[in-house]
Amino acid sequence: MSSEPKITLFDIISNLKPSPVWSISTWKVRYLLNYKRIPYKTVWVSFPDIEATLIKEGGKASSYALPAIKDESGPEPVVIIGTIECAEYLEEKFPERPVFPKTGKALEHAVEAFFDAVVFPKFFMPVLSLTYEILDEHAKPYFRRTREKAFGKTLEEFSSEGPVRDGQWKDLEAAFDKLAAIYDKNGSNVDFIAGGANPTHADFYTASNLMWINCVSPEEWKNRGVEQWSNGRWGRLLKRLEEWENPKD
Repeated sequence: MSSEPKITLFDIISNLKPSPVWSISTWKVRYLLNYKRIPYKTVWVSFPDIEATLIKEGGKASSYALPAIKDESGPEPVVIIGTIECAEYLEEKFPERPVFPKTGKALEHAVEAFFDAVVFPKFFMPVLSLTYEILDEHAKPYFRRTREKAFGKTLEEFSSEGPVRDGQWKDLEAAFDKLAAIYDKNGSNVDFIAGGANPTHADFYTASNLMWINCVSPEEWKNRGVEQWSNGRWGRLLKRLEEWENPKD
């Protein structure tokens, strides 16, 4: 790149190699930045340091969490916090290669709301304990303490090996099948929710959740056959979006 990027993406560090990228939340923004070909740099933050980092950068929110971006292209830096907030800001500031169809924004939000209500709750037990294993050492005590307090059980109890864990993965697969039934209204061979040749925000939203599994545990991804769920729909979706996993110069 010829000059320093004006956009900063704040992402959650991990111990994954060669790339520390894993976070379900920040994938949602990373995909958009790459798809829109917006130059950016990444600042890596450990879980316990997120709030302090965003406050130091000038962010203002009722709850400090990632994703967040900082735009230094204007006279004053702007910090945007939140998945939808970042997406809508980028769509307005960089309208080329839109991810919200002009006449289909309601569909985008409806699909994402369906995902959050039906699919996402099935992620917690089998995937949260896997997430703990890939975090940096500074983050692990914080992650364990906050998640165990929220759910009232130890991380080890989230997904005990055997029938409990197997049942959780089957429940997650069934939830994805319900989402696939919506996608299939366009036709089983149509990969994107808006039915066109290009992905939209809801596709990246769905893919980010799949990438969470794939990043934190490639073994479970393979063993559970996630790529083949819903007649292979999700494996095809990730393949279609593969070119936007990494930034383009």
